[in-house]
Amino acid sequence: MLKRLNLTRLLLSLVLISGLFSFTPVLAFNLKDSFSSTGSLNSFANQAGYTDKAKTPEFYIGLLLNGLFSILGIIAIAMLIYSGVVWMTARGNESKVEKAKENIIDVIMGLIFIIGSYALTTFLLKIFS
Repeated sequence: MLKRLNLTRLLLSLVLISGLFSFTPVLAFNLKDSFSSTGSLNSFANQAGYTDKAKTPEFYIGLLLNGLFSILGIIAIAMLIYSGVVWMTARGNESKVEKAKENIIDVIMGLIFIIGSYALTTFLLKIFS
């Protein structure tokens, strides 16, 4: 029974991992026409959305905030994983379990705040740019 459960977990993991990697080639599907022998690198860059337009301050503010929100999201996910590990390794110690539960609730509230801030910032930057 245990071998069958392990095999099921392994197969499910392989399906999920293969699903993650199968979407990567789809992103460049529409760009394949730019690789013709008559196309230049500038036409390829223009089709991909890279232009020589001057960058506005809103662009740089958005770039900075996107980086900040990405770092905060990574930290929050790491804290969530850490709290889960603390909970799983508590071995019946109620104080560790309660502390881990509190941390998980705090991290989830923080993630909601980060996602809301990201959405609001993206909305405002699209209005002003």
